[in-house]
Amino acid sequence: MRNYTDITSRVENLNVPVALLGRVHDYPIYQICLASSAAAPSPILITGGVHGDEPAGVAAALQFLERDNLELLKRFTFVLIPCINPYGYVHGTRENREGVDINRAFETADVAEVALVKKAIGQTQFAVAIDFHEDYDATGFYLYEGKRDAAYIGAELADAVKTIGPVDTEDPGEEAPEIATGVYKVASEWGTQGLAPYLLHFHSEHVIITETPTIWPLEQRLALHLGILDCALALC
Repeated sequence: MRNYTDITSRVENLNVPVALLGRVHDYPIYQICLASSAAAPSPILITGGVHGDEPAGVAAALQFLERDNLELLKRFTFVLIPCINPYGYVHGTRENREGVDINRAFETADVAEVALVKKAIGQTQFAVAIDFHEDYDATGFYLYEGKRDAAYIGAELADAVKTIGPVDTEDPGEEAPEIATGVYKVASEWGTQGLAPYLLHFHSEHVIITETPTIWPLEQRLALHLGILDCALALC
């Protein structure tokens, strides 16, 4: 079991506004907003921990919040939900306490974690939404991308971070078309059950899912997640 107070203490020590979206099974779910100094900044959404047994995404979101983002804040605003599935995080399970895979539940109205995410998003339209994940079976990283105008940048993202670790060339088996080596399209067949396709359909013109191999050391996984994020922002 992981200690959720590690997350709460890091969030509460941030020198930025923190909103409590609500509690699920007595675990707080937080939203953090980083305001921009620009007149018309592009809004970015960063999420982690939708699968509780994938802790690197949570750690990457927190590391982003704790680093110096002053240059990025000249162009972007950020909304972060670092840990969508606290129960799963604490207990090391993919699903929430009810056994629901939150990343397959965005078409439902009775999953508490999903309701809180939708509440946090409201009517916001994001330029980019990035969701951090892990893969226990992978030997390298890969990513999914969805873009309304189909001007994909996934190949450039993968190339930019290849010095951090190798791309996994094995098909992850999600019936997603391959855009480039290790880059897969967010498939229309997924509907809007998952967080990323839900966001692509309703709230974001561009979505990215990063997948790091759990066998990598944690710092390497964090570097990969944030490397793809930074490259995507630079290309924007």
